[in-house]
Amino acid sequence: MAPILADREHLMKVTVCLRPFRAAGPRLEVERFGAKTVVHNYGHGGSGWSLSWGCAEEASALARSGGGDEFAVIGAGVIGLTTALRLVESGTRVTIYANDFPAETRSARATGVWSPSSRVALADNTDAAFVERWKGWAERSYARHQQMVGLADDPVEYVTQYNLPGGSNPRTRPSRSYLALDRQLDVIGPRWTTLDGTNNPFGDEDVRSGPVMTFNVARYTDRLARQFLLRGGRMVRREFADRAEVLALPEAVIVNCMGYGARAMWGDDSLVPVRGQINWLLPQPEAHYALYYDAMSVISRPDGVIVQYLGPNDDWGHGIDNESVDWDETNLALSSLRRLFA
Repeated sequence: MAPILADREHLMKVTVCLRPFRAAGPRLEVERFGAKTVVHNYGHGGSGWSLSWGCAEEASALARSGGGDEFAVIGAGVIGLTTALRLVESGTRVTIYANDFPAETRSARATGVWSPSSRVALADNTDAAFVERWKGWAERSYARHQQMVGLADDPVEYVTQYNLPGGSNPRTRPSRSYLALDRQLDVIGPRWTTLDGTNNPFGDEDVRSGPVMTFNVARYTDRLARQFLLRGGRMVRREFADRAEVLALPEAVIVNCMGYGARAMWGDDSLVPVRGQINWLLPQPEAHYALYYDAMSVISRPDGVIVQYLGPNDDWGHGIDNESVDWDETNLALSSLRRLFA
C-alpha cells in the first residue's frame, strides 16, 4: 500500500469552514413576509452534503405548494444547488442569487463523506418525529447520491477506509447530546469487516475496514452547477445587505439556503458555528484510500489528500467563528500522519 506523503512540501493549501449547527436540527419550513413566501432550508451541521437531496426535495415541494412557477434560491452551496436543481427539474424558472459562486462556498471546503447525522442535532432538543423526518431526508439523499456512482469523473465513489487503533489523542465523551442516527437507516450498503494483524497493511493490530461513500466535492459541485445551468437555471452574483434586499427580489417565492449566513440575515440566534479545518496535500492517485487514526481523518480524493484533526469529540470547534488557519492544528495532524507511516 502506498503511504500518504505528509511532509510540509506536499501541503498545497489549508482551508477552514463553519458548519451551520442548530440544536433542533435543520430548519426546513415556510415563513411569510407579506406577499412574499420564504422557504428556509439551512442549519445542517456537518451533514449538508449527505442530506442535501432529501432536504432539497422537501424544500422544493414546499416552494411549489403555492402554485408558482418562478423561484429565487439564495446561496450556491450544496444545499442551494440541489434545491435549485430539484426546482428547475420540475419545469419552473429558477434563479440562484449568491455572493459566493459554488467553488467559493463553504460547501466546497467540506470533508466529502457520507455522514448524514454528523452534528445534525442534539437529542435533548429533538423528538421521535424529528428522527423520522431525518430518516426520510437521509434515505432519499442516499438513493440520489448512488445514481452518481460510475458517472464520468466519479462525482461519487466508494473508497476503502481503515480505522486504526492507537495514537496519542484519545476520544472522550462530548459535553452535548449529539444525535448519532446512522445505524437507524434502512439502506442497503457495503458492510465492514475486521482485518486481523496478518491481513491488514498497517501492522499487527486488528483494523476495521470497509467502503465509505465519498463525494469528490470539486467534481460533484461542478456537475450540479452545470446541470442546473443546462436545464435553464440562472445564477446571479449578488450580495444582500439585509433581509429587506432579499425580500425586494422580483420572485414571489424565495428559498433561503444561506447556511451559517442565515444567522445574521434572518436573525436565527440558534444557529451556532462549528469550525472545521482541512489540510490539503498534493493528490496521490496511487494512495486511493481513507483512514481514521489518532483523532485524525484522511481521505485521498482526486482534488487532493485531505487531512483533518477531529479533536477529542464533537465539541471540537463548537461556537468558534474564526476562519483563520490554525497552524498548530495543521502541524498536529501532519505529524501524526507521518508517525503512522514512519
